[in-house]
Amino acid sequence: MSKAAAERQVIVTWYLPEKKLPPEDEEVVITFSGKVHNVIYDHAIGIASYFLGEGWLIDGMDEKESDAMTIEAWCDLDAYGLEK
Repeated sequence: MSKAAAERQVIVTWYLPEKKLPPEDEEVVITFSGKVHNVIYDHAIGIASYFLGEGWLIDGMDEKESDAMTIEAWCDLDAYGLEK
């Protein structure tokens, strides 16, 4: 029987985009809502980047689809296993 890996719980802070934006061109975790191609997203979790003057680009969506979404909040969650 193998032992389970011990993991440290990380608490993140969620930010409202109208209060604070992430660093430009850095991927962050987001919650978003909207409708595109008959698919409704309601407080969905995703990954996106913010570009000054252009807005948000959600992974898996093009610019037009990303622009149709409302970004409710974002956080800078560090991926598991990355050394700082």
